[in-house]
Amino acid sequence: CPHGYAQWCRSVAGTDKSRWSEVPSGVKGPLLDALVSEQGQLCAYTMRRIERNSSHIEHIKPQSRCRAELPGSDLNYGNLVACFPADGMHQQYRYGAQKKDNWWVDDGAEFLSPLQPQCEQRFRFDLTGEIVAADHHAAANTTIKVLGLNHKSLIDDRKRVITEFIYGHDGCNPLSRSSAQRLRQTICDIQHGQFYEYCVAIKDALSEHLKAIQKIAKRRIAARRARGYA
Repeated sequence: CPHGYAQWCRSVAGTDKSRWSEVPSGVKGPLLDALVSEQGQLCAYTMRRIERNSSHIEHIKPQSRCRAELPGSDLNYGNLVACFPADGMHQQYRYGAQKKDNWWVDDGAEFLSPLQPQCEQRFRFDLTGEIVAADHHAAANTTIKVLGLNHKSLIDDRKRVITEFIYGHDGCNPLSRSSAQRLRQTICDIQHGQFYEYCVAIKDALSEHLKAIQKIAKRRIAARRARGYA
C-alpha cells in the first residue's frame, strides 16, 4: 500500500472521515499512479493499456456494499484496482468497470477478481480475440458477462493486437514455430514497467497458432507419404 495513502487512512481511522469520499485528490492521484504501475499499465478488468489520465480507481466490491457492512472498509487497499476509463470521460463504454457498475451478488462468489491467484487460468482466448470460460467454469462465465468482456469493440481490439503480433502488420508474416514458442514463454513478463497489452490473450493465441503450425506440418508429411506410395 502506498505510504501516503496508508498514512492518510491511519490519520482518519475511527472518525467520520474514514470513507472513500473523503480521500483528498492529493492522495488519490499518487494512489492511482501506484495502482497503474503495479498493474504494469494494464486495466485490471480488460487488459487495455492505461495511464493516469485514462483510468480510475475501481472498488472490486462496490463502495456502498463495503460501507453497509463495515464503515471504513471502502478504504481497503486490497479491494482497489486501476481500470479503464478515467472518471469523467463522457463516452459510455459498455464493458469493464462501467458495465459492472455496482453489480455484486452473493458477496462476489460468482465473480473472479483479477487479484485472485491463477485468475487468468480460468479463461481462454482464441485467435479471433474472443474469450470463453476454461472448462465451462461457472464464475468465469459470470465474470465475462458482468464485465462484458466479449463486447464487440473489445474483441476487435484484441483481434487487432493478436493479428499484428502473430502475423505482422501486413498479416502476411506469421511467426515461425521457434519464435512462437519463445514468445509464448515471455509475453506475460513485465518489461520496462509494462505488460504487453492483452498479453494473456496473446499467450493463448500463440498456443492456437502453434497448434495450427503442427496441423499443417502433419498434413504435409501425410501428403509426402501419399506421393511416395503412389
